[in-house]
Amino acid sequence: MTRLLVIWFGVGMWLLPGPAFGQDEGGIEDEFALLEEELAADEVRSASKHRQSIFWSPSAITVLTREDIQASGAINVPDLLRRVPGFDIYEMKPSFPLVGARALTESSNNLVLVLVDGREPTIEVTGWPIWAGLIIDLEEIERIEVIRGPGSTLYGANAFAGVVSITTIPDRPVLGADASLAAGEGGSYRLFGRARGGFQVGGGTLDFGAGLGALTRYSASDRDNKIMCTYFHTHGFLRYRIGQRLDLSLHAGAALGDGTLYYVMGDFRATSVWNNFEMLKAEFKLSDGMKLKAQAYHTHFDGDLFYRASIESLGVWMAYLPDLHMSQHILDGQVQLDYRLSDDFLLIAGGSVRYTAFESVNTIPPDIFEIRGAGFLHAQWMLADQLQLTAGLRYDMNNKTRAALSPRGVVIFRPWPDHSFRLGYGLAFRKPTFMEYALHLIAEEAAFPEVDEKLRTSIGNGDLVNEKVHSVEAGWRARFLDNRLTVLTDLFFNIYDDMIFFASELAWDNLGRPDVLGSVFEYQNQDMFVYALGGEAEVVWKPSDVWMFWGNLGLRYVFEEGGERLISEPTLRANLGCRWTSELGLYTDIAIHYISTYHMPLYYPEETFEDPEDVPLGNTWLVIGRLGYRFMPFGDHKVEAGLMLRAPLGGAFREYPGVYMENVGREPYESDFGGERLVRLAWFYLRASY
Repeated sequence: MTRLLVIWFGVGMWLLPGPAFGQDEGGIEDEFALLEEELAADEVRSASKHRQSIFWSPSAITVLTREDIQASGAINVPDLLRRVPGFDIYEMKPSFPLVGARALTESSNNLVLVLVDGREPTIEVTGWPIWAGLIIDLEEIERIEVIRGPGSTLYGANAFAGVVSITTIPDRPVLGADASLAAGEGGSYRLFGRARGGFQVGGGTLDFGAGLGALTRYSASDRDNKIMCTYFHTHGFLRYRIGQRLDLSLHAGAALGDGTLYYVMGDFRATSVWNNFEMLKAEFKLSDGMKLKAQAYHTHFDGDLFYRASIESLGVWMAYLPDLHMSQHILDGQVQLDYRLSDDFLLIAGGSVRYTAFESVNTIPPDIFEIRGAGFLHAQWMLADQLQLTAGLRYDMNNKTRAALSPRGVVIFRPWPDHSFRLGYGLAFRKPTFMEYALHLIAEEAAFPEVDEKLRTSIGNGDLVNEKVHSVEAGWRARFLDNRLTVLTDLFFNIYDDMIFFASELAWDNLGRPDVLGSVFEYQNQDMFVYALGGEAEVVWKPSDVWMFWGNLGLRYVFEEGGERLISEPTLRANLGCRWTSELGLYTDIAIHYISTYHMPLYYPEETFEDPEDVPLGNTWLVIGRLGYRFMPFGDHKVEAGLMLRAPLGGAFREYPGVYMENVGREPYESDFGGERLVRLAWFYLRASY
């Protein structure tokens, strides 16, 4: 791997030895002047699927720029998202964080939609985004836009609690190459190398980027030092543009890795996991007021899953869940037409089709295919210079579960250029996953024939309906002191309906013996509403070009029908940070994260049918920081070295319930089931760029 990184770095140096952009008189710099200007810090694309000022955004949105990402001490995307107000991050294992927003994150890991350059890196069988295998490195990310709140009107299923849109392609090509090396405590390391640049070809520009990386992290909860997240990946793109008239890009990437995945009945060890994708995107300017966008991609996921625990009850072993080999292919196509009818009215219409094929060993059925289709309409109307109305409607359907209709309406009032007020309503949904509505298992071994028979008809529940959330939101965003101070507040009231959870309840016959066939062991829709009331606030102050101070908090109160509060929801999340940067010399970035007290249920893997235990968590502090030094030892080559640190204050803690498992089931190693113990993790790094 080290040799490959050296090769990538050398190729970038060889390909790009010439002058920097702007020095080639009458050449590529003139062409770049015709391209779309670089997206400013106060502009966003994901809130309405087109470029607009953040003050006209119909959604609560947070932007993490390349400067934020490069300066942060985060070692993965979920750690970056800890900075977002109202977002929940629970680390289960290095390869499996739980990510959600505003409420009910503990229920599943599929409430937030993740997009990488417009592509969903999702395992359809579970609905999980592959956070540890996004086929990109943090060094490649140019921008992250985070929609806080439902987004199904534009993005469909799983944009339930939020949308995380990651962009890896810069608005303007940057000539050069990058290489980085980081090594941390416990034998963890990260390597990455990339070549990037652009050339003038015909009447347009051709820019490219290609990277290769590796990551290994060991679990602090592993007693034998065998459990780790290992991840090798490569990712690249080619992009051809002719001014603002044509934009074509080809993306491809692949990853190979191992890790541990959390499941309510016991962890799965995932090995030989292979993930690859190919994507083609196109954008055409048909006229001054009309633009056509299209994309098509294929993703493939393949891996082996080994269940680490057994099904037991009252100390009696009942069965081993089987080892699984899973293979998934997704073909997805999308089209979008932006039509500006007048200076005051923009209409966006689009549609998508997705085909998913899933195959597995030891499941019933052994293969599933799903066809999904959707169409949406989005309109923005400037009723006056200071007043905008945004309305949208999307219809999603598939051949397996019920269709969904997702409306949204938002009014934005901007009385002054640097102030905006927002009030809106939206309905979002999450469709049941393959595991939830269809899959049953064949027991590896079973104590009784009834147990094997029960597993062949349980877990998946064909009667499930979509989860739904009604959301009313209000927001205010303002800038003061010559744009150096930004203040925002967002309020929400959510009503959750038909939430899906896993139910296990052992039945008994008239003689007091366990009735396996009559027991409950499946996913079900909850038969009551859940309500969440809360908000987020943030302040960002930049007193100078080198200093930045920021702080935000998320408050929530979550309760069921009858007013009973859900103790699994923390009332407060607070984040504080500061940054001092310079082109050369010393710089630092520190973020402190706090979460208030909460309780979560712990289901012991060896007591499958027993009631869970409530475990107190929270009232904890976590520091994530970077301290580095930048210098230019020769020419235009910039070198950076320093320390990244993630450390709990006051001792190690868990963000999710966990329990020590001593050789449970068929696995020969000892570790914790459930939440990871967060311990100090220090990384020394070296980064070079040209």
